[in-house]
Amino acid sequence: MKGLKVLFLFFSLIVVIFLYIFNIHGDISSNVHKGIKLPIISTASSEVSVHFLKTGYISVPEAFSIAQGSLFDKFEMVHGAILVQHGSESFLFDTGLGKKIDEQFEVDMPFWLKPFMSYEKDKAAVDIINKNSNLLIPSRIFLSHSHWDHASGLVDFPNAKIWISAQEHDYLQSAKPPSVFPSQVKSHIIQWQSYQLNNGSYAGFSKSYDIFGDGTAVIVDLSGHSAGSVGLFVDDKKGIRRFFVGDAVWNLDAVKNLKRKSWAASLILDHDEQATDNTIAKLHALMNANPELIIIPAHDLSTWQ
Repeated sequence: MKGLKVLFLFFSLIVVIFLYIFNIHGDISSNVHKGIKLPIISTASSEVSVHFLKTGYISVPEAFSIAQGSLFDKFEMVHGAILVQHGSESFLFDTGLGKKIDEQFEVDMPFWLKPFMSYEKDKAAVDIINKNSNLLIPSRIFLSHSHWDHASGLVDFPNAKIWISAQEHDYLQSAKPPSVFPSQVKSHIIQWQSYQLNNGSYAGFSKSYDIFGDGTAVIVDLSGHSAGSVGLFVDDKKGIRRFFVGDAVWNLDAVKNLKRKSWAASLILDHDEQATDNTIAKLHALMNANPELIIIPAHDLSTWQ
C-alpha cells in the first residue's frame, strides 16, 4: 500500500499541474434556480441521533477535489458511513470502506487507476458499531449511490436490507469498474430492496422518500454523479438539520462557488455532467436560502461534525 501511495502522489501531481497550466475552470451556471425555504424541524426529531463512522481517509491536493483548486493546499478526504438512530430503529447511509476493501480493490480496480484511488483504512463501520454499546446495528442500509467506496461494507451486514433507488438499481445492472465493483454488489447474501422516490417534491427537489413518515429523514433525487444518486436530509434531537449529498460534490466549496470536481475526476466518474451540474446549482440555491442548513459532501472531512 505504501508503494501505491507514492505512485498516487506522483500521478496526482502530474494531473493537477496539467489542470493548473491549462486552467480548466469547471464553472457551473446557476440556471436561475430559486432556493426553497425548508420547513421547520419536525418535533419527532427528539428521537433522532446522527453518528459519523470514519472508515478511511486520504490527503490529496485541493485541485484533485474541485476545479481550479489549489495545487499546494491539502484537501482531507474521508470515506465513511452515517448511522441514523430513530428511537429503537437505525439505518446506515452508505457503508464506507468495509472489512474486505483490500481484496475488493485488488480484484476490481483497473490497474491504471490504482495509483489515483489509493486510500488509508480505518475501522470498518460494522466494527465501530459492534464495539459501541450506544450504537444500534442497522436493519436497513440506504446507498447514496453504488460506487465502490460507498458500497464496500454491504457484505459486512448480511442481515440488513439494502435499499437502493429504482434508478440506481437499473444503473447497477450495467455499471462496472472503476465506478462499481462486482465483488461488492454481486454477493448472493445481499438483500436488495428497490424503492421509488414517490413522496412528492421536497426542498425544491422533485422526488423524495420519507423514510420514517415523520419528516425527520427524507431522501431526495440527486441524479447525475450516478443515474440514481440520492441525498439525505436528517433532523436530529439537537435541532440540527443536515443534508448528506453523497458525491454530487467532493468539496463543499464546489457548492459555494458553483464548481465541478476536477476535470479528470468529473470525466471519469460523473455519469451525466449536465445532470450533475444541475444538481450542484440546486444545492447552491438551497444553501443561499437556508444558511442554517449543514450540507455534507460524503468525502469532505471538514464538514463532518
